[in-house]
Amino acid sequence: MNNLKLEHSTELSMAKIPLEGKRSLPGNKPRICVPILAKNTEEALKKIARANSLADILEFRLDVMHSFCLEKMLRVASRPVIVTYRSKKEGGEGTADYDTRTRYLLDAIEKGADLVDVEHSMPMEFKDRIFLNRGNSKIITSLHLMDGTPELEELKKIFIRLAGTGADIVKIITKAKVFEDNLHVLDLIPMSLKVGTPVIAFCMGQMGQVSRIFCCPLGGFLTFASLQEGQESADGQIPAVEMRKILEKFPV
Repeated sequence: MNNLKLEHSTELSMAKIPLEGKRSLPGNKPRICVPILAKNTEEALKKIARANSLADILEFRLDVMHSFCLEKMLRVASRPVIVTYRSKKEGGEGTADYDTRTRYLLDAIEKGADLVDVEHSMPMEFKDRIFLNRGNSKIITSLHLMDGTPELEELKKIFIRLAGTGADIVKIITKAKVFEDNLHVLDLIPMSLKVGTPVIAFCMGQMGQVSRIFCCPLGGFLTFASLQEGQESADGQIPAVEMRKILEKFPV
């Protein structure tokens, strides 16, 4: 969305509150990230309160919001938070220019977001501004291939390219058109473990649900699951309650 309105809280800025004790990543177990899809802060706060008990990590999707107050949203989150502005090109609703997107992510860093998602397709000058001012936030560099899944050798080249950016975590998401696409994407996880760069890697679509499930037991950084049915941020997401039950069958 183009004309987002940033709300301002008169309360103490989250940038001044240490987050390590309040929001820490779970250890060696599958991590479920629940996207928060809301039009405004009030709706987001209600969904965050519900998601705190379902998720290991939350994702604030600013691209679907008409207005937001990150201070308030971060304050009520008891789980680590990824702040994301997903462009239409990569499956979101965002149409803001690069400068605006950059300002949103830098604001999120300043206010204490645990992680920010930076699309790899952004021009270098804007990515550099975020990377050089990351503060205590971790950076996810992401690429969403909406039209299919490349062959494994091409996926490996993409992973190496993204891992070389200096990001803390690489995210490569593709669209599964045949079942074998899941295997190609999941093959990135052993590679990431070998080089020491965490990866989020699975396929979208109904055909890709198997990779959403098995990416975590194989060592992927996280998987995404919806707050409830009808609240999916991407095709193929499984509700968090159901995903938790499935993953409990595959202890790490």
